[in-house]
Amino acid sequence: MPVAFAATDCVDKTCVDVFTSDNQLIITAQKGAAKPAPKPTSKKPIVKPIVKPKPPITIKPTPKPAPKPTVKPKPVVTKKAIAKPVTKPATASLSDKLVKMLPVGDINYQPEADPLVNLPVYFWTQTPTRFTALVPILDVVVYVNLTPTFTWSFGDGGLFVTTMQGAPFPIGGVTHTYKSSKDYTINLKVTWSGTWSVNGVTTPIGGNAITQSITRTISVAKAPTRFTK
Repeated sequence: MPVAFAATDCVDKTCVDVFTSDNQLIITAQKGAAKPAPKPTSKKPIVKPIVKPKPPITIKPTPKPAPKPTVKPKPVVTKKAIAKPVTKPATASLSDKLVKMLPVGDINYQPEADPLVNLPVYFWTQTPTRFTALVPILDVVVYVNLTPTFTWSFGDGGLFVTTMQGAPFPIGGVTHTYKSSKDYTINLKVTWSGTWSVNGVTTPIGGNAITQSITRTISVAKAPTRFTK
């Protein structure tokens, strides 16, 4: 059965983990990481040779030729074969690793031509407000769900944090008013975080949040002066 957590000993199940590393989303799966069983060691018994005592030497005055000894054939010793234990092969180890890249958005503002001081400028991004993916890996399917947080820096010290994309006039949602006419560098920081799930078990994505940084320059002009009666 697949499980929705990381494990080091994944023999009869598929272990999945989803985490971030180097600002990337990484999905790993492993199955059958069994350590091979140690082979049994059988020591053969050491058979010591039997040393027969030497017969005493008798000196006879008149040695007679000794009859030739009758050499009896030695019995043939049949060695029994030692049956080696049958070792089952270790489970084959399978693993896979996938890297998912997240969409990178942009910065848009209105009016795009000659935005004026003391008038609101409307900002928005086309970065999606949700990233979902179904990732098949080994014999399981991983469901990934990420949402972003947008941090707008308008270049004049103004800061705005939201989960909305923003929109042009008249919807809006993200606006800023500049007090001085000059060029400003806008920075949008997108921070992704979320969860992943397998077989209905949901787990937070490990590691640091994935961040993206987008910049664009805006030129703010002076508002025209008009005298009326």
